[in-house]
Amino acid sequence: MVAYPRVPNFPKGDRRRSAVHAPSPASDPTAGPAAEAIGVARYLADMTAQLGSMATAARLDLLAYFLAMAHAEAEEQARTPPEDARV
Repeated sequence: MVAYPRVPNFPKGDRRRSAVHAPSPASDPTAGPAAEAIGVARYLADMTAQLGSMATAARLDLLAYFLAMAHAEAEEQARTPPEDARV
């Protein structure tokens, strides 16, 4: 099981709340490797989106571009199960 760093808890209704706080298939100990991979991809999509926003705000354009590409790939991976999990 992959351990993720703790993220701050924001009050309900706070716009800063993200999908990281929602239960994911990866948090279920009975879930298989495919569910864990999808959970990791969702987590990475959320984190790269946040990091991309920070890079854009700091005018780190090339870094923001790379993070946007990583975000797009993570979202694609979250929508598509891994090759070894497909039937």
